[in-house]
Amino acid sequence: MPKPPASTDSNRRDFLQQGATTAIGAGLAGQLLSTTPVHAAGSDEIRIGLIGCGGRGTGAAVQALTADPQARLVAIGDAFEDHWQRCLRRMNSSSVGEQVAIPPEHCFAGFDAYKKVLACDLDAVLLATPPHFRPEHLRAAIDADVHVFAEKPVAVDAPGVRSVIESCRLAKEKKLNVVSGLCWRYETGMIEMMDQIHDGRIGDIVAMETTRYGTDVSKRVNRQPEMTDMEWQMRNWYYFTWLSGDFNVEQFIHELDKMAWAMQDKYPAWCLSTGGRQTRTGDPHGNIYDHIATTYEYDNGVRLYAQTRQQNGCQTKRQDIVMGTKGIADLMEYKITGQNSWDPKARRTQMHQLEQDAFLHALRTGKVINNGDYMAKSTLMGIMARMSAYSGEIVTWEEALNSTESLAPPAYDWNQPLSIPPVAMPGLA
Repeated sequence: MPKPPASTDSNRRDFLQQGATTAIGAGLAGQLLSTTPVHAAGSDEIRIGLIGCGGRGTGAAVQALTADPQARLVAIGDAFEDHWQRCLRRMNSSSVGEQVAIPPEHCFAGFDAYKKVLACDLDAVLLATPPHFRPEHLRAAIDADVHVFAEKPVAVDAPGVRSVIESCRLAKEKKLNVVSGLCWRYETGMIEMMDQIHDGRIGDIVAMETTRYGTDVSKRVNRQPEMTDMEWQMRNWYYFTWLSGDFNVEQFIHELDKMAWAMQDKYPAWCLSTGGRQTRTGDPHGNIYDHIATTYEYDNGVRLYAQTRQQNGCQTKRQDIVMGTKGIADLMEYKITGQNSWDPKARRTQMHQLEQDAFLHALRTGKVINNGDYMAKSTLMGIMARMSAYSGEIVTWEEALNSTESLAPPAYDWNQPLSIPPVAMPGLA
């Protein structure tokens, strides 16, 4: 069995010295299983494919190769040829360029690119397409017996969430890794912070508040005369609910997941949301909202107040507060006040790198990480808030989980007519 490779990076060195269970954190220790270490027969090479070649996919690929000097990127695919071409240029000129080993015949474009990447004799794959496609791609990877890193979120609707839950169940049976892109779960300061909460430093949780107020996200691509409906919407995926899930699912999931983590992965019984769009208007912005505020309630009476906004010219704020009977935890400040004050003066670590360190270390040592439960349920937590905001109605966890609403288009065809979906109007949707 090959030993984990040495590294001059202190975070990685500490990770390997401490071992997978310590570095991944006590909260994930119960998800670790054992299997045969992954590497190509007769070598120490780990063969990785990338599906989804945008900025996050390219970043994840660089970090995966950084995590293990014997890892090789051997295949890439994206809906658009220019996306994988740009990704390949960036990868080749990056610090891990020598680990890029992609022959021309392993570069794929189109809706079926994921199938072609998975046919390239991979050990592992990085899934980083728009979230709509995550359930289908995850299932295909598990069926192909390939270990998976799945960027967040993992679905845009309840049928997708249910598919992910089933795929992760199969992955557990096959002892395949499923590592989530919910990167705060791998951030060392936040792991320690959650350990303090779970060990009772703030007492029993009575309420929580999470706020993420930011500016507009500039991902728009101007429509060109030659673009079909499908191409334009795919290139502007962030602004279409069927592709992104809306911004509270695509981005705010990080904050919702931290709240779920604080509750030891218990999820709310119901939610009621309000939202809309005031500055993000017109066809270039698709049909997503620019503000959503949600009240969640848990079976034990704990309430979570969650609000998010993407509007220019407004006050920005990011804060996660967990209130208990003995104190208050300010997650983003890594600080607890109250009867048992705690202030380690922590500073944020490179969590995107740490999640890839954990993934590659698990592959190298034969450990298995399965983040499937929380990555699916935290995705649903965002979806249920969107469902409530769009409808103006209370949505229960069971209603959200069992919803039959599918956001999929009639066909995955570049010539498929695809009108811009109407902006949801509460009371009418």
